[in-house]
Amino acid sequence: MMYEETIGELLELFKEQYGVWDAEVSSVFEGQRDLLAFVMSVGTALEQRMCATLGSGYRGASVKGASGRYRFKGYRPRSMHGLFGKVTVQRAHYVGPQGESWYPLDEKLPACGHTPGLQYYLCRFTGQGAYEKALGLFHEVFRPEGGEELSMRKALDMDYALGERLEELRRGEIERWHVDERSIDSRAPIEGTMVVSVDATKLREKLGEEHLSEGRKRYEIGFRDVKVGVVSALEWDESREEAACVESSYVGAVEHADGFFERLAVEMQRRRGRSDPEQLVFLGDGAEWIWDRVAQLTDENSVEILDFYHASEHLSEICKALYGEYTAAYWQHYRRWRTLLSEGRAAHIIETLKELQRSTNEEALVRMLLREIAYFEKNRLRMCYPAYRARGLPIGSGTVESACKNVIGGRMKQGGMTWSPPGADGMIQIRCSQESDRFLADVRELLSAA
Repeated sequence: MMYEETIGELLELFKEQYGVWDAEVSSVFEGQRDLLAFVMSVGTALEQRMCATLGSGYRGASVKGASGRYRFKGYRPRSMHGLFGKVTVQRAHYVGPQGESWYPLDEKLPACGHTPGLQYYLCRFTGQGAYEKALGLFHEVFRPEGGEELSMRKALDMDYALGERLEELRRGEIERWHVDERSIDSRAPIEGTMVVSVDATKLREKLGEEHLSEGRKRYEIGFRDVKVGVVSALEWDESREEAACVESSYVGAVEHADGFFERLAVEMQRRRGRSDPEQLVFLGDGAEWIWDRVAQLTDENSVEILDFYHASEHLSEICKALYGEYTAAYWQHYRRWRTLLSEGRAAHIIETLKELQRSTNEEALVRMLLREIAYFEKNRLRMCYPAYRARGLPIGSGTVESACKNVIGGRMKQGGMTWSPPGADGMIQIRCSQESDRFLADVRELLSAA
């Protein structure tokens, strides 16, 4: 807590520089903007003084090293981007027997040219919105008087580097998990029912580039699948009288399904804590890459649920093909079959589809009906919706669909956005860390490891 005397001195200094507020709302607003600029200028000076306390790294006129003696040759400055602006440190400069330079202080300073605090807070902004707008907001807060603004390239480089290190952290956790599952540090443990939802979303990426004349480039643009997993606790929403997923954490990656499920298993272990949850619930659409691998993560208390609304979409497509889009016959059959589905009577739907398939010779309809019959037969045991509702379990995978839309899409699929593979991979890890409410903990762990 600052001393009252110091606060008073700062206030007088502020009034000398910016004047005194009057009672008008507009004056208070402008005064608060001035106050922000004043506080940031104090922060700049304090950050510079704090850097000075690191010393210069001077170790005497002559220092013995691995290849001989290094002799002191004076001091040389080095500038870095700090949280409030550029900071400069004076470093002792030594020259070795082969003429090589050595700066002992550099061993304590970040090699990337910016402080970790700057990287953390800038990424807080860039992780929430497009770079140009995010940089503008960051500068408005931390550089309110302009000057020493960070370039777009610098922001991109910081995000790429941090995203890459976050991915290294996740890969290290997977390696530890293979050796000892309990080596994963617990966070926000789930004691009751754990709900695990899995899906994928498309992301626009630069898949290759062609160098043209005069330094121009042409990019090959395509779409890649971002696999997304959500681990949630479960609670009952009294007002809506339905189960709700809460306290969610997220994983995501552009990778093979096998690797992704290892990533998901680590997140589940992180949320287990010291004891296993009372019940595991897995929710997903009909994608085979999901259900073919869920068995790796299930136990005797697990429940597998096919998203009711995804199954309903299949019924809708069947009705469109058979009776026309949104005709009276369409609505008649769709509503009846959806009611049967809700009542857990998937077997009845399957038999109806088989009868329809046997009664038609139209090749396209036969193929469609056979495909849908296979879908419902394969997922029949995951469609016991009355039993799920009776147990207070969710029947829709809206949580992971929301994650695809907000955690990934809300930041990475805005109009015109195209990502390089490294940029996409890094931002996915940043987004998942931030939205899982562990970004600060992750950054601290990275700094400790460094």
